[in-house]
Amino acid sequence: MKLLVINPNSSEKVTENLSKTVSSPEGVELVFYTGPESAPREIVPSTSCASEQAVLPDLVSKGAIEIYDGFLVCCYSEHPLVGSLQKLTSKPVLGIMQATLLYGLSVGSKSVIITSVSEWNEVLDTAVTDFVGSSSFPSRKFAPTRALDVSVLSLSDPEEFKKIENRVDVVLNKEYADENIKTVLLGCAGMAGLNEKLSAAFEGVVFVDSVKVGVELLASLCRFRSQLHP
Repeated sequence: MKLLVINPNSSEKVTENLSKTVSSPEGVELVFYTGPESAPREIVPSTSCASEQAVLPDLVSKGAIEIYDGFLVCCYSEHPLVGSLQKLTSKPVLGIMQATLLYGLSVGSKSVIITSVSEWNEVLDTAVTDFVGSSSFPSRKFAPTRALDVSVLSLSDPEEFKKIENRVDVVLNKEYADENIKTVLLGCAGMAGLNEKLSAAFEGVVFVDSVKVGVELLASLCRFRSQLHP
């Protein structure tokens, strides 16, 4: 099985961090892709469409639709590339946001998304509401999104970790002290690898790496599809 892990921005730094921190499930080959130079270096709500418009034709021209068994779009949002790829193939296509939300719905505790910058907060809360098919935010299962206020390109820098740790502490132990949150959904592909550091700092809290859970779920979907289409 060969899966394409898509970084839909043009930052090689983000892709390099993904390739270092995400392991292949047994029997799975992961191939990491970085968007072309015409793609934004950092994706914010206003540049998602530009990202899709740069990446989709590049993937098609490289024959990716035919080569790979499944596709993981590594932007934590309702990225339009997910829907565009689904129109071109019946193979599984998954976004990392959707993967974490499925995990959050599967556990008994309430979850919160922690994203990079506050520009994403309202956008992601709307996306969560749409994903569960509700007319209002599903507050029984999720707390509203909070931001670290650290840019995507800096999230993997060791010197930023203390700031990240302090912000997470404020979210869990002050802003949401009464919510008993035990699951944190790391809401950015640039946070790959932070789950282990944060788990060590906050005992009893599960930090879900969006790309790692995305790879595992995508591989499972591909295996199930092979049973339907032997």
